[in-house]
Amino acid sequence: MWLGQMGHSAAMWMEQVVRPLLILELTDSAVLVGLVISVRMIPQLVFGLLAGVVADRYNKKRILIVSKSVTLSMHLTLGLLVLSGNIQVWQIFVTAFITGASMAFDQPARQSMVPRLVPPEMLLNALALNTAAMNIMRVAGASLAGALLLFFDYGQIYLLNAVLFVGVIWTTTQLRDWKGPATAEAQAQPVAQRKRGSILQDFGEGFRYVFKTRKLLYLVGMALLLFILGQPYQQVFIPLIALDVLNVGRSGAGWMLALTGVGALIGSLIVASRKSLHHRGLVMMGFLVVFGLSLVLLAQSKWIPLSGVALIVAGAMTTTYNALNTSLLLEQSPPEFHGRVMSLMSLDRGLVSVGAVISGFLAEGLGPQTGLTVIAVACIGFTILLFLTVPVLRKI
Repeated sequence: MWLGQMGHSAAMWMEQVVRPLLILELTDSAVLVGLVISVRMIPQLVFGLLAGVVADRYNKKRILIVSKSVTLSMHLTLGLLVLSGNIQVWQIFVTAFITGASMAFDQPARQSMVPRLVPPEMLLNALALNTAAMNIMRVAGASLAGALLLFFDYGQIYLLNAVLFVGVIWTTTQLRDWKGPATAEAQAQPVAQRKRGSILQDFGEGFRYVFKTRKLLYLVGMALLLFILGQPYQQVFIPLIALDVLNVGRSGAGWMLALTGVGALIGSLIVASRKSLHHRGLVMMGFLVVFGLSLVLLAQSKWIPLSGVALIVAGAMTTTYNALNTSLLLEQSPPEFHGRVMSLMSLDRGLVSVGAVISGFLAEGLGPQTGLTVIAVACIGFTILLFLTVPVLRKI
């Protein structure tokens, strides 16, 4: 599972370098960069909650194999279109939507599988190591994309991603039935749930559980803040700052994204090494404030080393924040609800599309530096508002 996550993440981060640059080369429009990210994330909104029900009811391994096969076919299609010279903007949008749909089903199945692989006291460490796999490839994948763009075109990189997904699918097929009491329970759940009610009933049951559990509801809300205001900086503002402010070119955009991965890897390894962490609610809010400050620094910097420091800090804050948030959501919900609880995080990710569109218009209208500053200040302001108005979060 961990090796599969490595390959999946490598391809994903290479695409996050290539897709916005390809759109900019074809259209020179920051708004379209934001819109293609939005289209990539909209399936999380459309299918995210259904995907959580599916993850709780059916074989997670099969769900992962199907979703990854769809993603492989999209990378292969784009690679061939670019190399043949027939690529058009609408094709990038369509493949982005289909890839997003496959990811909507992948994430709840993958994340809800983790608690069945490790003892409860190791859940935070396991989630952090899973995140570390993503961030190792966030560095290596984005760096590799930056290096490959010196010699190759976008089409070859998409074909490389397709090859990587062949390996990802193979590692997924090698997953075996888990051993131990938790596994027996997990294996029994899909059958029991099929007998107990329909998909629609399971869907409603999951919603009712989350809405009556205030801590879970507030944690999902905190994640929403980061996904809407924080996440779009990577795909909207980094390419624009690389090209228009720092003048480091399209390859430099890959290296800048890799620096966020360096910070993310550091953050995830620190969390993975901790046996326990108290006052997680306060710590998470502190991470959001530091994240916002690092974006302000990135927006105002015209010196490459200083921009690099800001990117490393931003990457570290988002990773540690997400690891803590996910661990709390899983720890404070029973196993039979894990898929549906994680699907609410997919819903949050889907709302990245809102932030991406806002970011695209801000970048187009105010310029990348002022637009990013507005986003960063909003993130800090909303975090302070949560601290003052939601005491439940401070006590977690």
